Amino acid sequence: MKRFIAVLFMILLLAGAVLVPAASAAETTQPTYIYFEVPTQGVAWNNFKRVFCHIWSKTGGDIYSWQAKEETCEDMGNGYWRYDLSGISFDPEGEYSLIFSNENGMQTYNLNITAACRGDIAYCKGDTCVNPVDGEKSCAVARWRHHGDKVHPAIEVDSNGKTLNVDEVNAAEIDTVWGTAEGSSYELPALATEAPTEQSTAARTGDGEIVEDNINTNVATIWIVSGCALVFLSVIVIVVILAKKNKGEK
Repeated sequence: MKRFIAVLFMILLLAGAVLVPAASAAETTQPTYIYFEVPTQGVAWNNFKRVFCHIWSKTGGDIYSWQAKEETCEDMGNGYWRYDLSGISFDPEGEYSLIFSNENGMQTYNLNITAACRGDIAYCKGDTCVNPVDGEKSCAVARWRHHGDKVHPAIEVDSNGKTLNVDEVNAAEIDTVWGTAEGSSYELPALATEAPTEQSTAARTGDGEIVEDNINTNVATIWIVSGCALVFLSVIVIVVILAKKNKGEK
């Protein structure tokens, strides 16, 4: 009996050691990417499979054509996408803006971007704005989660000649120049509101993993499956030990 209790204690100890790290694992962003949290409020994005990031210079024009292959974002799952900036050469003195869009015509309002925004997450709180190009359409307003106090949605003039300044800021007091900042890493938060979105089922590459309720779901799944396997094997061991013990007592 003492041996059985000792074996059971070791099993529980090992299972705890396997499952506890899953609760503390958290995915962080990388400065070579910018991240986009798909809108789940206001103009929610549903039934799409691709997301694009269109970046342009206010003096040099588009870096790539609208929704070109080079603008394709990587689906990270759970409502997050990321766009690789490593292949783009930015002018440190240039001013840049971006739009996130999908293949169904949904898009965000123009958002300024500087070098400090690398690694940051663009998200939508639920408010909308007139599409600067087509005044008959509206789009979700995206802001930077960590640099939204200085890098705002762009101040534009719409097709009707009306000035659009969604954050009502003084243009002279916001950052628009790319600069030389190296960017930072941030923890990816869980989505504020869950909404049914059809995400791409294509195989994902790299280290894209998303945190849900501060748990890295991919890593957590691996640890949980491993823990369950360990518990299953341990139960088999216990059954074998008990069977041998019963056989010896007869």
